[in-house]
Amino acid sequence: MAIYQRAQADGTEMGTTLTAALVINMRAYIVNVGDSRTYLFRDSAGLIQITRDHSLVASLVAFGQITPDEIYTHPDRSKIYRSLGQGDELHVDSFAIDLQPHDRLLLCSDGLWEMVRDPAIERVVRANDNPSVLCDRLVQMALRGGGCDNISVVVAEV
Repeated sequence: MAIYQRAQADGTEMGTTLTAALVINMRAYIVNVGDSRTYLFRDSAGLIQITRDHSLVASLVAFGQITPDEIYTHPDRSKIYRSLGQGDELHVDSFAIDLQPHDRLLLCSDGLWEMVRDPAIERVVRANDNPSVLCDRLVQMALRGGGCDNISVVVAEV
């Protein structure tokens, strides 16, 4: 509401995307709005996207109108249909997942996943045990990939 009210007061449009995770014991409660993502990395399964993007291109992929690889180059890739601040009513997706020892949650903005594809993210996560080093390496990769947007990365290890 604060973002929405500020935009109304300024006579502008503003918004932001969000993903968040709350871990209690061995269960993660995850929310997202927009195209910020949460991934689960598990050694036996690899990198798994938990959240769903609220974007035009994600909808086009779901309807089979473009391929998943085309989201990175589509001219409307920055159009999202849900964000914090877009109105006085907010619809947030929520997920609950069971965790195992050594699982990692990776929360990130589109500034990471648009610049560094999932297979490359998985290779870096698999090769680095230190969450701080892992975050730094992913940010540097996104910057080298173009750094066209804000780049936020948080890694939590179970």
